[in-house]
Amino acid sequence: MNCCVYFLALTLYAFVSKTLSNNVSSNPSTWDFRRFAAWDFKDILGDSCIANSKEVTSDEVNCKIESQVSNMTRVTKTEDIVSTLERYLLANTSSGLPEESSDDTSEGLHELHLLKNAADSGAVCLDGSPPGIYLRNGSGVGKSKWIIFFEGGAWCPDTDTCYQRSSTTLGSSKCFPRFLRLEGLLSNQARYNPDFYDWTSVFVRYCDGASFTGDRANSVKVKNKQLYFRGRRILDAVLDELVRRGIDRASEIILSGRSAGALTAIIHADYIRTHFQRVTNASLRVLSDAGFFVDAPSLNGSTIIKSVFRQLYCLHNASTGLNAACLRAQKRAQKWRCFFPQYSVPFVTSKIFLVNALYDLWQIAYLSNVPCVFNLKTCNSTELSHIMKFREKTLHGLRSAVTSNRTGVFADSCFVHTQTVYDLWTKIRVEHVTMARAFAEWYRGDVLNRFRIDAPYPSNPSCPKHYHIK
Repeated sequence: MNCCVYFLALTLYAFVSKTLSNNVSSNPSTWDFRRFAAWDFKDILGDSCIANSKEVTSDEVNCKIESQVSNMTRVTKTEDIVSTLERYLLANTSSGLPEESSDDTSEGLHELHLLKNAADSGAVCLDGSPPGIYLRNGSGVGKSKWIIFFEGGAWCPDTDTCYQRSSTTLGSSKCFPRFLRLEGLLSNQARYNPDFYDWTSVFVRYCDGASFTGDRANSVKVKNKQLYFRGRRILDAVLDELVRRGIDRASEIILSGRSAGALTAIIHADYIRTHFQRVTNASLRVLSDAGFFVDAPSLNGSTIIKSVFRQLYCLHNASTGLNAACLRAQKRAQKWRCFFPQYSVPFVTSKIFLVNALYDLWQIAYLSNVPCVFNLKTCNSTELSHIMKFREKTLHGLRSAVTSNRTGVFADSCFVHTQTVYDLWTKIRVEHVTMARAFAEWYRGDVLNRFRIDAPYPSNPSCPKHYHIK
């Protein structure tokens, strides 16, 4: 059996390597987590960009390594690689979307622009390569309206996982394809994205490993390479690049992202809004997709996510990269808490719309350490109880959001993680309203229906059926 799994993984690696060499890449319609839930990729995939790395002794970083983070190394590495692969794998279930053309035309695609001069200010990816963005110009009246979308992909809270990550597209720009096909909120087709299809769209690649919060002055030598923790500098370089490309003439801006990218949008919302207010009077609102990571213990009582954020804060030197008002409100030893949206959102003055599954698949599987969530029929009674209570924990965390007059919430009872850049954008409904419609109504000023909270599982027939218990 192990040999079969190993062979399948090698086959998958060959497929992905071939895909990475193509100029055009695309997002899958859905992300089937179950295919990777129990796999250890450490010795199978290796470096996806740079081969034949030689290991040497790593230098120590002046940070205390939390034991719980070390225990999560395998899970974090797996998630990092899964995040890299998700753009290239087709899920087992069809989205119903037609296949897009794979010819050389760039019509409707997002084109890569590397920020080669960003290195002058030290704004580089983990491996020292230049950061990059993907841009698709809008059309008609939508040309002056902008969507800035931050890529997701977990975090690297220790030097080992950052080293692994530095040889993937989550830590290096060396393998970025020239074009990307993007769906949902970033689609340029009105039938899939009726309200924002003609907007200018920017997809910001994520290559720093800490949601653009880090600013460690000196690089860190790990094994055979220098690693750079410069996420905040990358963010500044991206914002300056967008001004050069015309966002100073924007009339409206939506700041969005998924997973760790959604957390980026929440954390930096006020900072980005202030930055752009120097050059434009455009309104700015935030759409967070699966970025509400809950401060809750795992099944065995451990605090995995706290340990990840605590170590992330230290390793990347995120002391100036989190929400400034939130940082001022925390005790000196607990400033890392500002990674949690439930503690930082009350300090955000920008308007935020939160899209989040009440049974967030990734959080339950990896942060609650209940991987049977990929196949609920295999869970025991204790695991099922923990899964079902996750809805209550999420709602408890969301209390800080629903008490604010600046926020809106679309919380469905599906077993999913990110949703807005797939066809789920126009399919999943709460109270008979899709998330696309709910966000558009909130965006245009509907404050009466700004909170749409789903009933407990399994009440929602619009959820992806492959997560239903049969």
